[in-house]
Amino acid sequence: MRKSLLAAIALLAAAPLLAGLPKGWVGRDTCATCHEDVAKAFVARPHGKAMADRAPKNLLKLEGSTLDRSCESCHGPGEAHANDPSTKNIRSLKGASTADASSGCVSCHAAQKGGLAIRTHGHERAGIACLDCHVSGHAAPAAEPMLARARGALCTGCHGSQTAQFALPYAHRNGKEPFECMSCHTVHGGTTVRGRVVEDGQQPCVACHTEKAGPQVYPHPPMAVNGCIACHTPHGSPNAFLLNRASTSQLCLECHTNTPTFHDLSKPAYRACVNCHAAVHGSQRDPKLFQE
Repeated sequence: MRKSLLAAIALLAAAPLLAGLPKGWVGRDTCATCHEDVAKAFVARPHGKAMADRAPKNLLKLEGSTLDRSCESCHGPGEAHANDPSTKNIRSLKGASTADASSGCVSCHAAQKGGLAIRTHGHERAGIACLDCHVSGHAAPAAEPMLARARGALCTGCHGSQTAQFALPYAHRNGKEPFECMSCHTVHGGTTVRGRVVEDGQQPCVACHTEKAGPQVYPHPPMAVNGCIACHTPHGSPNAFLLNRASTSQLCLECHTNTPTFHDLSKPAYRACVNCHAAVHGSQRDPKLFQE
């Protein structure tokens, strides 16, 4: 009785797969009759393995299974192409427009597509296609997740200015190498805006710089308004502590223009703001951010 019940449950779970292929689809085996090497390469790569893992092992050969749909999930229905092999009646990802090149990817990865459009919309506006950063299912990735280049070199082709900043005297480096961009940035967006102003109500910087996280009784207002980048350049700077200005007085005076009259800025003592206002990230006891 128990075995019969389990078999019935398994059959119900497999019902969408047993329903067969959509109209105009022919299945992976038909594609493999001409593209045998490509089909074998796909199954051996991470994309094919992931598709295989989504279906029960005993159903991988059945018509309509996840793996059976793999070719046409990216390249579109194959019936016309099987009857009349031509590059015009099948979706080719080589030289395709951004929308066409990504259409197969986003049919499964809809969340990543939505995140790009909403959160990292610069990629969307620039017409970045999925295969500009990722390899197709047939090629071996340079890094995970299916990246076309090593993680440290992936973003540099487009973001040359930020790449150059990592070579400045003071930069976010892990030893001699820059931190990976994805240490701070979430390239597909998501529920938070990592690498911009806030993430879950906090600066993304405090994931590493925990001593600056607070909360403080007397916070420094720029932290709440513009975040860490109000004073610091995140990628690299010619100035110590990645400051936006060469001296602390220049930086502080951008906001604090109404300094008291006894602050004679012609004297060096009054140009070293942090000598007195040392708690620049916020204080637990002094509203003027004097030394703790």
